[in-house]
Amino acid sequence: MDLLDLNRAALDLNATLYRKLEPHHFDLPTPCAGWTVRDLLRHQVDSTLKFDAAARETDKAPQASDDLLEAYLAAGDRVTEAFRAAGFLDRPSVFPGFGPQPGRGLVAGHFVDNLVHAWDLAKAVGFDPTLDEGMASAAFKMASRYPSTPDVRGPGAAFGLPVDVPEDAPLTDRLVGLLGREPDWRA
Repeated sequence: MDLLDLNRAALDLNATLYRKLEPHHFDLPTPCAGWTVRDLLRHQVDSTLKFDAAARETDKAPQASDDLLEAYLAAGDRVTEAFRAAGFLDRPSVFPGFGPQPGRGLVAGHFVDNLVHAWDLAKAVGFDPTLDEGMASAAFKMASRYPSTPDVRGPGAAFGLPVDVPEDAPLTDRLVGLLGREPDWRA
């Protein structure tokens, strides 16, 4: 799968998981410290709209629907359209905290974020958290290049500090550990 298809697949995975939720799931805690499932979905809407605004080189994101699932689906469609614009992957882009980079860097960041949040969601509600091997492998390669600077990793940053995970652990566990999550997390 190419990068744009990987990103769309991560969006679709989250959408599938969110559609399976029942009302009581929204108040469950997630591996994201202090966040409920509702907070996670709200973050994914807001984050996706920020990626879309960065891709479109604007400071203004559209107003999201009050229905968080509907808002996530709409934001996913918008960002997919922006990322697929002619020449976007090679065009210089800026995302707050990550500085200037080619558009493909924005797509990669969005993909990794959404894929790992699919794991967060699955862990929170008790779904199978095992990620697709091809997607996890691609995300692991991308995330392995993230710097260990305070604006990228650590308290208040986009990702947590890596946690120790055995090298022979399943790829999903190594990916989430690389991004600061405990693979054996339980509520």
